[in-house]
Amino acid sequence: MTCRRFIVAFLILLTAAGIKAQDFARIGERTISGSARYVGMSGAMTAIGGDPSAALDNPAGLGLYRRSEAMLTFGYAWDRTWHNPNKTPAQRANRFYVPQASLVFNVGPYNYTENGVLFNSIMLSYRCLHLFSRDMFAGEEAGASLGALLATTGVDLGIKYCMDANHNGNAFKLSESGSVNEFAIDWGMNISNKWYVGAGIHIQSHSMTANGKYQEQFNHWNDAGTIYSNVNETYLRYTGVGFNFNAGVIYRPISWLRFGFSIQTPTLGTMNIYSRGSLWAQTDSLRLTEAPNIVTPARDFHMPLRTSISAAFQCGYYGMLALQYDYRHQKGELDIHSLRAGLEVVPIAGMYINAGYAYESTFTRKNFIVPVDPDLDRQDTYFQNMRHTQYVSGAIGFRGKQVIVQAAYQFRWQELNLFAHEKAIAYNMHTDTHRLVLTIGWHQGW
Repeated sequence: MTCRRFIVAFLILLTAAGIKAQDFARIGERTISGSARYVGMSGAMTAIGGDPSAALDNPAGLGLYRRSEAMLTFGYAWDRTWHNPNKTPAQRANRFYVPQASLVFNVGPYNYTENGVLFNSIMLSYRCLHLFSRDMFAGEEAGASLGALLATTGVDLGIKYCMDANHNGNAFKLSESGSVNEFAIDWGMNISNKWYVGAGIHIQSHSMTANGKYQEQFNHWNDAGTIYSNVNETYLRYTGVGFNFNAGVIYRPISWLRFGFSIQTPTLGTMNIYSRGSLWAQTDSLRLTEAPNIVTPARDFHMPLRTSISAAFQCGYYGMLALQYDYRHQKGELDIHSLRAGLEVVPIAGMYINAGYAYESTFTRKNFIVPVDPDLDRQDTYFQNMRHTQYVSGAIGFRGKQVIVQAAYQFRWQELNLFAHEKAIAYNMHTDTHRLVLTIGWHQGW
C-alpha cells in the first residue's frame, strides 16, 4: 500500500507588511464620476466650470456661479469582466452609490460695472472618486510555477512536483470592493467676467478589500486520483486618510473662448494594511490553518500629483466644445496621460444635451513588474497593468428657475494585464462598465 503523503502547510504571518508601489497605483485610480452633466461631458470641464463636479478638476469654475445651489446625484454601476471571452465566462459586479452631494453659497454681484470682483462662491461637497467593485476569474493551460519561484526565496513546499519549474494549468480569482471618497471645501471668484480663480482643500478616505486565490496544477496524481497542486490564498484590506490642495484659473480673453488650468498637490496621509495569507500544497489530504489579521501602518502615504489644461469654444447661447489634457504623476510610478472631449448643445433655453469621450493610458510601454518579496512579508504576489481606459457618455438636462434635473449614461471599457506573480503569463482582461446617474438640484431664484 502506497504511503499517504500529507500536505505541507506553510502559513505566512505578515508581521512587517509594507506598502508596495502597486498599492499606490491601484488606490490612485480615479473614475470620471460626478454630476450627470460632468459625466455626460466625460469630465472635460476644466475650462467650463459652473458645475459642482467641475471643481474636482478646477475650483476656478465656481467663479462662474451667480446664485446659490444645492445638488445631489444618485448612481448605479454594473461591471462585466472576462479573460478570453471564448473560454472564461464574465464575472459581474453591481452597485448603487452616491457620486456627489454639494452646497454652493454664492455672494454678489458686488458691482454692476463688470470690473473688479463680481462674485464669490464657496462650496461644501462630498464626492465618490472611485469604486472598487470587480470580480475577475482567469486561467492558463501552462506557465511558470509559483512554487519554483518561491523556492528561489527559500520557501520549500516540501513536495517535489509542486516545485516543478512549470505547471500544466492554473486558475486565478480576484474580488475587489471598496471606494475612494472625498470631502471638500472649494472657493471660486469672478473678476471682471474675464478671470476666474479658485482653490480648495480636500480630505480623502481610501478603503479597498481584495481577496485573491491562485491555484496551480501539475501533471501528477495520487492514488485517489487527486491532482497535485499548490494554492496561494490572500486577504488584503487598505484603509487610509489623506488631504490635498488644488488651485486653478480660467481665462476668457474673448466671449467665445476660455482657457483653464489647474494643479492638485499629492495627497498626503497614512494608510493601514490588513494582511493575511496561507500557502499550501496538496497531495492526499488537506490541513487548514487560520491566521489573524496583521495591521501595519504605512507612513508617508503619497497619492499622485495631478494637473489639467483645457480650452473651451462657446457658440453664443447654443452650446460649447471643450478639449482637455490631464496628467497624473507619482514618484516611482507610471505617469498617466488622458485626453477628454466634451460637447454641450442647447436646443432651447433651459435645456442642454451633452456628449463626451475620454482616453486614458499609461505612458510607458513596459510592463510594471512587482517582484516577490524575498522575505514574504507580503504574500500577495499578483499585480495589474492597466493598458488603457476609454469612456463614451451622453446626458440630457433641464435648468428651470429653481429646479435642476439631469440624467446621464456612461460606458467605460478597460484593457489590463493581470499577473498572478512576476514570472506568470499575463492574463489579458477586459472590463465593461455601464453607469447611470441622475442629478437633482435646486438653485436660488432670480
